[in-house]
Amino acid sequence: MTYYLNIIKTIWRLLPIALVILVVILFFQWKRERQKISDFKEIQSAQFQEIEKWKDQEGKSRARAEIAEINARNAKLVMNEELRQLLKKEVGNLRRNLISYSAVKSSTQGKFKAKGKDTMYVVNELKSLPAKQFGIHNPDLDFEGIYVPELDTLMANYKIIHNFDIYYYYKKPGKSPWNLFRRKRAVAEIKFHNHGSQADSLFTIVLERKKGLLKRLFNK
Repeated sequence: MTYYLNIIKTIWRLLPIALVILVVILFFQWKRERQKISDFKEIQSAQFQEIEKWKDQEGKSRARAEIAEINARNAKLVMNEELRQLLKKEVGNLRRNLISYSAVKSSTQGKFKAKGKDTMYVVNELKSLPAKQFGIHNPDLDFEGIYVPELDTLMANYKIIHNFDIYYYYKKPGKSPWNLFRRKRAVAEIKFHNHGSQADSLFTIVLERKKGLLKRLFNK
């Protein structure tokens, strides 16, 4: 009988410690899930597009999406300042645990703004001018144009849409099993779906983690 009483007393003494450990584990799990929800909400609000007017070697006026570039370990990324800063912040702040592979789909659109010269035509006699009207309606481009040959003029109204997926996860550099003791790096991949354009590509950001306490102390 004494033996069982001793076991019950031991369990009773250890019970508060076990409850404290359980509460700590549940708190960190709740905090991790809350961070995931915050990541999704902020990434879904990201939008990007910067358009400028340019001329090629033949002198024909054209328009293209010219978006800011980043260098991340010699990888050129096509995105503007807002999305770049967001990815640096959100992917860089991911916790040390390996999060589930996640995807966020988004679509952006914007207005075309370009610097140019205004041309004024003086017409002494009003007359009809032949013109050609045409349109392009693709998932990533909505274009309506009117071309007047006699005036060598193109009047256009169009909208460019960028569709992309964002994937982010942790990955150890190198090959297994040689990378067993390597630290995981946060990785973000942006897959553009504008087929037939310069944005139809896959770009990757690899963010190096901050040095640990010992490495910072010894500058290694």
